[in-house]
Amino acid sequence: MADFDFEQFKKELLDGVGNAADAVSGAAKETGGDIVRFKQFNETGRDLFASGAVTSHGGNLSVSDGSFIWVSRTAAMLGHLTPNDIVRVDWEPSPLDANASMELVVHRAMYRAFAECAAQANAGAGAPFGVRAIIHAHTKHTVFRSLVEDFITPLDSEGRLLLGKSVPVLSPKKTVASEEVAALMAQHVSAGIPVAVIRGHGPFAWADSLENAFRLISCLEYSAELLTLFEMTGRKPK
Repeated sequence: MADFDFEQFKKELLDGVGNAADAVSGAAKETGGDIVRFKQFNETGRDLFASGAVTSHGGNLSVSDGSFIWVSRTAAMLGHLTPNDIVRVDWEPSPLDANASMELVVHRAMYRAFAECAAQANAGAGAPFGVRAIIHAHTKHTVFRSLVEDFITPLDSEGRLLLGKSVPVLSPKKTVASEEVAALMAQHVSAGIPVAVIRGHGPFAWADSLENAFRLISCLEYSAELLTLFEMTGRKPK
């Protein structure tokens, strides 16, 4: 009977323990990431609803790391999100899309446009995607302005600082969950424009976090409301 190789046994045992530890660590890291991500979705969704930026079951939001997209479920109540309301989908269309927001086609096109721009800026050298976030809201005054104007021009200082001279209003034939909207928003992402409004449907904003995307949505709504107030009073800004 051959002698038992204790050294080999020891090596295999330690390798097994190490692999198990790596697996547990990886799972814990992924779980921790899921918890942080859900917290961000939950807080932003609550703020969107509380501020009147969305109706009870309206609007959608997502984040991406360049490999996957996490997006709110179709018809989710953003003010009362649960972990099951956040759907992870692939970079390419797949059966996983079935439960995701119907606006996923727009979100996906916007992320792809950003990835292409980042790659071109770095000569295709695998530029880091980082984290990107997109919010689509149904803000009342913004939607109103979109029905009567082709651009929303901020008058206030914060609006001009964050949104620029004007925010474009887009007029696709099909305003909801369409390839046309996806293509238009992708063009604006490629041009470095952080927010645009779909006529009669509401704004899409993208940034490096849900918080900053919400900031754009909120700032645009404030600017749109000021424009409406000036019209109502018949006064002109100095």
